[in-house]
Amino acid sequence: MSSSSATYGLNNCDKEPIHVPGAIQPDGLLLVLDPDEFTIIQLSRNTDVWLGLAPESLLGMALPELLGEGVLVFLLKILTNPFNDYPTLQPVRYRDKAFVMRGHHNESGILVEMEPLPHDDQLLTYRLFSQLSNFFHDLERVGDPDRLLELTARQVREVTGHESVMVYRFDAEWNGQIIIEDRADGEQRFLGQHFPASDIPAQARRLYQINRIRRISNVHYTPVPLLPVENPRTGELDMTYTQLRSVSPIHREYMRNMGTVSSLTMSLMPEGRLWGMIVCHGDKPNYLSQPIRTFCKMVSQVVSENLQLALNREFDHRMSRLGRAIDRFNAPFQATLDLETGLAGLQELLPAFESDAVFLRLDGLCYHFGRDLDLDRLLALREAIRKKGRSGMASSECVPDALRHSMEWVCGYLFVPLSHASDEYLIFLRSERPREISWAGEPDKTIMQTGQVGEARISPRQSFQAWTQKIRGQSLPWERHHRAGASRLRRAINLRMASEMSRLRQHDAKMAHLATHDALTGLPNRLLVDDRLERALSRARRERSGGAVLFLDLNGFKPINDQYGHDTGDAVLQQVAERLESIVRDSDTFARFGGDEFVFVITGYLSMSTARVGAEAMASKLLAALEQPFKVEQEQLYVGASIGIALYPFDSEDPEQLIKLADQAMYTVKETGRSHYHFVADVCS
Repeated sequence: MSSSSATYGLNNCDKEPIHVPGAIQPDGLLLVLDPDEFTIIQLSRNTDVWLGLAPESLLGMALPELLGEGVLVFLLKILTNPFNDYPTLQPVRYRDKAFVMRGHHNESGILVEMEPLPHDDQLLTYRLFSQLSNFFHDLERVGDPDRLLELTARQVREVTGHESVMVYRFDAEWNGQIIIEDRADGEQRFLGQHFPASDIPAQARRLYQINRIRRISNVHYTPVPLLPVENPRTGELDMTYTQLRSVSPIHREYMRNMGTVSSLTMSLMPEGRLWGMIVCHGDKPNYLSQPIRTFCKMVSQVVSENLQLALNREFDHRMSRLGRAIDRFNAPFQATLDLETGLAGLQELLPAFESDAVFLRLDGLCYHFGRDLDLDRLLALREAIRKKGRSGMASSECVPDALRHSMEWVCGYLFVPLSHASDEYLIFLRSERPREISWAGEPDKTIMQTGQVGEARISPRQSFQAWTQKIRGQSLPWERHHRAGASRLRRAINLRMASEMSRLRQHDAKMAHLATHDALTGLPNRLLVDDRLERALSRARRERSGGAVLFLDLNGFKPINDQYGHDTGDAVLQQVAERLESIVRDSDTFARFGGDEFVFVITGYLSMSTARVGAEAMASKLLAALEQPFKVEQEQLYVGASIGIALYPFDSEDPEQLIKLADQAMYTVKETGRSHYHFVADVCS
């Protein structure tokens, strides 16, 4: 087999157009309608099975003619929704059979899926809602992520009747691991085992983010093709949002190799990102009706929300421990007059960051605490990070390939820039942590020759027997609380350096204040805003509250500077600061961000809606305060303002990103040429 044919096969696997299979699973039927006439322009070739009518006889027929005028309301409701919106559901009867219709529309037309409803639909629905109520009650007593997922797996297995329910979690490279396994036989077949990212390629993960529940009732099914093969409007029929969509033959072969006959997969999406999946496997066919699937989808949505709360609690707990260690370093660090003595406390932070050494470049000097490493090698690592284009914080469990044989004991690094204006930075270093990974079968896929000369295809692995891989050359992974702690440590060092520079320049206590306040207006400056905003975000996380960042830029200030000079401009800025400061509450922060830009951080709102109302009220007061002229000597001078508003934690939980977003929203107002305000959410919508 040529290397080119192997590459072709690998590319085919990753780029397989699974959203346009041209066929459905035989659990129901699919009708594609013209959006103007509601006539059938394409359909699955199994209508004779479900409706007793040949598919050829239905082409061109209006759906109301087939199912009755009552479906018109259903179809019109679909058309009021955007393209590819969440499908609309409605029960319908045809002759003596009860179906559920599921419909949405896109460029190809109106897609209507029909599946049979169980005879005891009302009793089933009542039973499911009773179980859902009990499940919600149990959730209230669970705070630990693992316990939450164990409870969910057991509940889903009881409802679906599958033999096995597993929770599959993605890592940063999209490899997966089974972290929970609940089986009817009590055994643990895959618990702890890993699966390569290629098992769920990128296009499949995209579909799991869009269509959060997928099922296969019987892996041995024969796909039902469409008639005609090509959609009259678009050629290919995009079936991303359908539930009957036929799945990839590679995936079906994968399931058969695993010994799985039926499956149900639900996406876990805390904060809208694909974190993992609940995966149900059965060793026999198992058709799950629409009510059961709706129940499972509701469970996955509620669990995703509760999972985020549990993960946040876990993060807060870890961050609390790390924060206490940083505080123990920071108190003497800020108080001592000798910088080097204060920095020696970094040695005590190594266990908290689970690191072996820390390297600091500050004000042209290098400091190194912990395990020894040659300075030239550290500088080479810094240069390699720079060449990668990493201007912000960066972390890795392994050093760049070019340095792998020259970095002595170093494997992992957490790089923290202290300043973008100069090459000052902090690097935590970790040594190798050899480990073993148990894969569910050897992860490399088999490339098989087809009957066509020079062509190859991917074949899923034949065995899922545990296969152990020894991992060398990697450290422990850096986690979210390590990066958050490093950001907090950076602020402490920068705050101390601001004070240090003040002492070196003036040897006067007032200069420590100037390091965090604007000399012209006496307001807090950018450095203090970062610290205040981080504290506000921490409080919002603890109290589950919110607030807003308002970025204000004066309108008409530059012409004043140009016409009357900088002394007059400075006087206007001082009066602006004094007038606006009288509006701000003591609990809020008002700062000069630079030039004619000001930032407000307001706190203490219980929800996004109250934070928005509070921000609007503040913005209106600020604009009203600027309507009156400013008197400088004999001149009456006028300025206005453009204000951008970001809400936290709703728009972002990162201080720098919040200010950036508010700045962008401010420019939206600036473009209108008038004094007003604008929200980030309104810019994005």
